[in-house]
Amino acid sequence: MVTHNAPQATPIEVPFGDDRPDHWPKYRESSLFWSASVEAAGEVQVPLEMAVMCALGAISVSCQGLVDVEMPIGHTVQTPLMLLTLAESGERKTTVQNLFFRSISALNRASIQISNERLSQHSFDVDVWNVEEKALKIALTKAIKSSDATSIERARERLNSIQKNKPIPPNLPRLIYDDTTPQALVYHLHEHSRYGCLLTSEANSIFSGLALQDLDKINTLWDGGDVIVDRMTRPSFILSGARLTLSLMTQPSVIDRFLSKRGEEARGMGFLARFLVIKPGKMAGNRATRNLRDLPHIDRFNQKSYELLTEPDGITPTTFDPSTEKQLLRFTSEASELWKRYHQGIEDSIKDGGPYQYYSDHASKLMDNVTRMSALIHFFEGYEGDISKDTLIFCYDFVRKCSIHFQRFLAGEPQVVSDANELAKHLIEWADKDNQNPLASSPELPEHLALGREQEFTMTRLKQYGPYRLRGRESDQRLRESVKLLQKLGHVEYHRGLRKYRFREHIFSGTNGPDIRNGIEYHLDSLPLFSEQEYYSPPRQKFGGFRSGFYLIKPGY
Repeated sequence: MVTHNAPQATPIEVPFGDDRPDHWPKYRESSLFWSASVEAAGEVQVPLEMAVMCALGAISVSCQGLVDVEMPIGHTVQTPLMLLTLAESGERKTTVQNLFFRSISALNRASIQISNERLSQHSFDVDVWNVEEKALKIALTKAIKSSDATSIERARERLNSIQKNKPIPPNLPRLIYDDTTPQALVYHLHEHSRYGCLLTSEANSIFSGLALQDLDKINTLWDGGDVIVDRMTRPSFILSGARLTLSLMTQPSVIDRFLSKRGEEARGMGFLARFLVIKPGKMAGNRATRNLRDLPHIDRFNQKSYELLTEPDGITPTTFDPSTEKQLLRFTSEASELWKRYHQGIEDSIKDGGPYQYYSDHASKLMDNVTRMSALIHFFEGYEGDISKDTLIFCYDFVRKCSIHFQRFLAGEPQVVSDANELAKHLIEWADKDNQNPLASSPELPEHLALGREQEFTMTRLKQYGPYRLRGRESDQRLRESVKLLQKLGHVEYHRGLRKYRFREHIFSGTNGPDIRNGIEYHLDSLPLFSEQEYYSPPRQKFGGFRSGFYLIKPGY
């Protein structure tokens, strides 16, 4: 039970950026999930994070129909994940994915064969039923013509009985979908097993095809809601209780094209925000030529997937009855307290000036993904009891790394950053018209430091002569947000007495630096990076002379 008077958890602060971009969290060496990931990465010679993403996809497919998880704040959620790996051709995406999905792919082939056999039998049963129904209709017609009330009643009862027993379409098992439309995907999830996976190691057909035309359906499936399908020529239906894992791998160029065409729509409705995203480093050209050795951990991993996805007979692929009660997992009390601190830290980071200020939709899904991932690993490993603190820590750290990749490679630059960059570029152009030196030396500064260009401005002048997209009343809010961001970056300060703003390339700040640092929290390419500036305090500060502050480091120093 959630108590509204409970004290607020001490938040764990969410930092900007990533101080260790090449470092990924590690899990228990003894775990099946981790040992298989490490083995695949080493033998196939791919980045570890790519192997982990493939493992998570297979785990999600294997467990999504068996387990739910309760958040420490009381909400119960389902467990499917949406995973996206961006890697160039030649990075062995297909190879590593096939390793983890070996059993699932084999079961999918068996499922299709079983489905075909059941459909064939159903077709035969329907043909027989049609013949019987036709014969009974003829018998009823003859009875009516004879005007024999007893014969008529008997014929009606027999016809009514057979019509009530028309062969029901069989439950058709299936696990994997690839080149499909949203309509077909929803239909198959309705007609086949309610749990499936949209899987591909070359997602060109998905991101450039029809599978994502109705993004709201994918969102609803991830959320666990009902998908309502209304049709004119065929019976309408409601897809309820379905679960869908997305395990996608594609080249960055495919995503770039998708974002250029449908990125705004995808971001606006929160489709992209649900993904765990990675863009691993390149390994093509840096691998050693060697034979592939035995993969005992991968074999055990696939055996576990096979056991979870088959009926008790150990042969028939399961169809997962949505009405079957699922195991409900919870976090230990210690993990629950940490979960709340993580959750509060992310919530605080959405505030003005926080790391997720411009990514609130994405931030709101992070702890959901952490919770799902924790439950999947706990259940797949067969751990007893509640989800442990160390499992939660690993999943939080991994999701946060994915979040940084999401912001960098998928979300795109926030509009305010783009606007501020354009505004800074415009102000520098004004300074250039005044023939200012980009790196002005001064006898009062050390030899390696220099002054940047400066420019005074008012909001009225910017609205009239600033960047075109920030002019006029309709762009007033965007303009003010851009100026505000430049202030946080330390490149603009406001003089109340003069009622003017002052812009300069070297930042206004004390020794601790500005609230936001260019090149660390955000990147405006029109401005010097924070790392390209140095704080300097003159030995003796004279009235009207140079004050302590940041100055530009000249190239070559």
